[in-house]
Parts: sequence; C-alpha cells; structure tokens
Amino acid sequence: MIQRNPTPTKPTYVCRACHKHFVREVAYMAHECKQLKREKELKTPTGQAAWLYYHQWMRLKKRMPPTPESFLDSKYFRTFINFTLFTRKISLPLPDRFIRFAVKYDFQPTLWTNDTVYTRYIEYIDQTTSPIDQAKMSITTILDFADNHHIDTSEVFDKINPNELIHLIRIRKLSPWLLLSSRKFAILFMNMTEEQHAILETLIKPNVWALKQQQHGDEVKVIKQYVAEMGL
Repeated sequence: MIQRNPTPTKPTYVCRACHKHFVREVAYMAHECKQLKREKELKTPTGQAAWLYYHQWMRLKKRMPPTPESFLDSKYFRTFINFTLFTRKISLPLPDRFIRFAVKYDFQPTLWTNDTVYTRYIEYIDQTTSPIDQAKMSITTILDFADNHHIDTSEVFDKINPNELIHLIRIRKLSPWLLLSSRKFAILFMNMTEEQHAILETLIKPNVWALKQQQHGDEVKVIKQYVAEMGL
C-alpha cells in the first residue's frame, strides 16, 4: 500500500517577548509588541536613567533592588520614564534628593510630576538646605552662564533675559539667598514688567525672606562677600 507523504509543516516564528506565532517571516520581522518596545526604550539614555530612579525608589522603600528585567514588567515602567522626561524638561534640581523627599512624605511615583508636589519639594529644599549651600548652587549657575556667554560674572544680570532668570529661580538654580544680596539683581528687578514682578513675588515672598535674612545674619555676611567677589 502506497502511503502519501504528510504535508510539510511550515516553519513558524515566535516572538520571545510575547510568544506570538508568525508563519510569514516578513510579519515576524515587522512585529513590535509592547514588551519589545519597552526593551528598546530601556536601552536608551532615558530608559537607563528611569531604571536607576526606580532602583533608588525601591531601595529607599526597603524592597529588594530590582533587575532591569523586573523593571520591564513593572507597572511603574511608564511612570518612571515620564518622571525622567519631567526632570529634564524642568531641570529638576537634585533628582536623587527629590526621590528621598517623595519617599519621606509618601508621595507615590504617579504624583511626582504634579505641580503641587513640585512646589512642596522646592519648599523642602529651602527648609533643609543651608543658606551657604544654596548660595553656592547659585554661584555655579552664574559661572556656567558667564562661561556659556563669554562674559564676566559681573555682567550676568545685565545680559540675562528676565524670563530665564525667573525660570532659574523657580527651579532653585538661583536662590534668593544670593539674589537679595546683589545690587545688580535689584536693578534688574526694578526694570522688569509688572507681570514679572508679580511672578517673582510669589517665588520670593518679601516678608518671609526679610525674616530669614534676619535669622541668618552671619550667613548673609558671607554671601555678600561672594556677591562682591563676582561683581554683582
């Protein structure tokens, strides 16, 4: 009796991430599931930074440090990608410290890009960072601006755009501790628009900062020396 040869089985292609089967190679090569997209994103600078932030958060929460593979499967993967993009968009000061702040006050990662949480963080920096350290961060910002624009530090407040200045104050790269000791900042402030005055007064509340300066007289004297040395 003659037996017919069985119909040859067509080779199939299987996605190692989602295990979907494909008969046609072209469809397999074009396939890009959610997991594959995450793997590709994890390899980018943004993905690597997001994983490090996730790792730090888990460690501060007293949980087992995650592997990159576990981060890929985490429900917080997109949340930490968004947080990383947020830190770059607004030039978040000291992101590692922000995460410690968020853990201390029990802010979940889904809230980290919230304006209210950000405002609380800026207040936290003001309360927990010494006047001298805040002034030194401002000096670094001024030196960077002067270098980038090929000018002397004494010219920074003559050249800087008021809106850029306001942004730097908002993210605390320029601190009121230094600005309020600067004659050139006072001149710049007088030449701003009413709208810019209103914004600055929400960022640097006059009564609050007058009291702070009274309470930290010794530090203010040191900061004034810094300001004088830079010609500000």
